[in-house]
Amino acid sequence: MTRGNSPWQFALLTRALLMSCACITLALAPVRAAQQSEPPRPLPRPRAGTESLDALRQQIERIRAALPGEMSVYMKNLNSGEVIAIDSDRVMETFSVIKVPIMAEVLRQAESGAFSLSDRIPLKAGDRRLPSGLLYSLDPGLAPTVRDLLTLMIIISDNEATDLLADKVGRASVTHTMQQLGFPHTSIEFSDLDWDRLWLSRLDPAYKNASGDQTVLFPFDKYTGQQVDEAFLHTIYDSGIYFGHSTTREIGELFEKVARRELISSAASDLMIEILKKQEVNNRFPKYLAEVPMAHKTGDGQPWLANDAGILWVQDQPIVLVVFTGHHHGPTSSLHDSIARVAALVVRHYGGHLKPEYKP
Repeated sequence: MTRGNSPWQFALLTRALLMSCACITLALAPVRAAQQSEPPRPLPRPRAGTESLDALRQQIERIRAALPGEMSVYMKNLNSGEVIAIDSDRVMETFSVIKVPIMAEVLRQAESGAFSLSDRIPLKAGDRRLPSGLLYSLDPGLAPTVRDLLTLMIIISDNEATDLLADKVGRASVTHTMQQLGFPHTSIEFSDLDWDRLWLSRLDPAYKNASGDQTVLFPFDKYTGQQVDEAFLHTIYDSGIYFGHSTTREIGELFEKVARRELISSAASDLMIEILKKQEVNNRFPKYLAEVPMAHKTGDGQPWLANDAGILWVQDQPIVLVVFTGHHHGPTSSLHDSIARVAALVVRHYGGHLKPEYKP
């Protein structure tokens, strides 16, 4: 979301732009291939270990100090055990990063026999949720499998899929499982619909108890972008409601369990990695990285906060990296860029390739 656009408008615009860009890219691919005799080469990578870990920390601290807002960072090289933890025990709003703990609980209950990943869940009109996602735009009656919903929840952050899965397993169960795993600050209590009702009712009190299909028809065009954005901001910070809570350390340690194939089971961890690697929101960690496989999940509340968290495989080294931000005052583009630059510094430090457009 950028200033001057409502979150609803931004979601629709982003979806339209992504579809348009995909079509343009396909159409121009043969032309570009003919015009470019050689693709841009990634920047030469430094020899791993030529800088100290303290030097890397100082570089990240400079990005953090320049950000007009808060930033928490947790990084761990799972081969060497090296850790950088900057304000990593602060409890922050996760937004959609909490969908990773939801996925873990879905897989735990599926393995316990409570249901099957192949079970189908019929969609009703009242299940619709404001974007992100695409299920809200489809007709009721579609019956995706639990695994389908997991995939949509992660790779395009579909909010309808999220509420359906969280309703199925129970948000209290997600929180309890996180506590059992040793993550006492990782929790989810409210639904996406709870959040949307509170946000929209700040603009029109009639939406305090609106159904999902009513929320997606909210008349945003009756309000200025500033009114919509201010209502969104106050819902994040002044309402007592939250989408998800955690710390960068706890989410980092959760991803470490996934990388070590220890979360729920080896099969569950493998499936989580498989789905997370298909992530389609790639405007943060991947921005400056070349030939760096990753499994990650973003969280979006921009321009006031944006998050990214996951596993990056750098020269065969699994690196867990989590960056949370908050109370940001500035454009979304610079917020995303700051997060991208943290990832670039980490990857460069461990000998990975960066794209030519990266400028220190």
